[in-house]
Amino acid sequence: MKDIIQDTRKTQEKFLKKAISTIAKFDMLGKKERVLVGVSGGPDSVALLNLLLMIKQKCSLEHVGIAHLNHMLRDKEADRDENFVKKIAKNLNIPCFIEKKNVAAFAKKHRLSIEDGARRVRYRFLKEIFKSNQYSKIALGHNKDDNAELILMNILRGSGTKGLSGIPPKREGIIIRPLIEISKKEIYEFLKSINKTYVMDSTNNKNIYLRNSIRNNLIPLIEENYNPKIKESLIRLSNIIKDEDEWMEKETDISFTKVLESVSPDDVNPDTIQLSLKLFLNCHLALQKRIMRKAIKIINRDLKKITLNHIEDAIKLLISKSSGESIDLPDQIRIYKHNKSFFVKKESFPLRELGEKRKNTRKTC
Repeated sequence: MKDIIQDTRKTQEKFLKKAISTIAKFDMLGKKERVLVGVSGGPDSVALLNLLLMIKQKCSLEHVGIAHLNHMLRDKEADRDENFVKKIAKNLNIPCFIEKKNVAAFAKKHRLSIEDGARRVRYRFLKEIFKSNQYSKIALGHNKDDNAELILMNILRGSGTKGLSGIPPKREGIIIRPLIEISKKEIYEFLKSINKTYVMDSTNNKNIYLRNSIRNNLIPLIEENYNPKIKESLIRLSNIIKDEDEWMEKETDISFTKVLESVSPDDVNPDTIQLSLKLFLNCHLALQKRIMRKAIKIINRDLKKITLNHIEDAIKLLISKSSGESIDLPDQIRIYKHNKSFFVKKESFPLRELGEKRKNTRKTC
């Protein structure tokens, strides 16, 4: 019996030490933080919640609250999860924010996959609770295995360095993932050591999503036949790329400043960026792609609809000798050359309409 108690304590101490190390390494928590924990009821989020409550005093946390989104995707099972989280909050006597959202309808309306739709709705919900209740951090239960699965999934999709960098431990200064360096196995062992129950999503065992298929089929296949430590290898690859990507981002900022000629109407709300064609073409191709992406992101706020093909087509345009040529990209982005400069512009109305107006203007003249 004494040996079992000692093993239990060792498991807890090892888990807490590893999590605290991750929190410190990525500067996730300061003093007097108000932390909102996304709790689905699954093992990862239950472990995360209990971790934060156990280190609350050590890390000088002021407050811990729970947020749970019912995606309305699994009928009775989704309601079971919601009730389970309510019970956890009641037993712990901590605030719990719960909301139901029809993710399937949202995904259909915005032409998204269920996975992408669920992610967007979930983050929107968390940020609304975060703002309205004055929380300082949002804690999520992504773990080491999740990270490895995402990296492999992005490799299969042909992703760039951003995708291969994996799940960021900290994002936007407010979203933190204290379990990102902890494996699923360690999470299960920790939950067992503190005698905490959790619920399981039955769809995790169904290969209806790419991530599930990678988790259930591809990774076990690679572990058995090629590399038993494939997850560690993927994480190591991710860390290498992340470091190099951060360095390249700094180089991009420096080069962008050199190439930039003007921003209009102002730096806060720009819709047109003018850049030096000569200085841009003097940059390495890898840097050109990053500068182009940065310019588009400044005027468009995001790059969700911009693919590598779009960036490459825009650069091909700039390499050609003719002045006055242009290329149209999604989100009403137009890139055109004029003399020794090129412009990245977000038009105020659809590009097709713009073309028709110009055509009609020429006829009138």
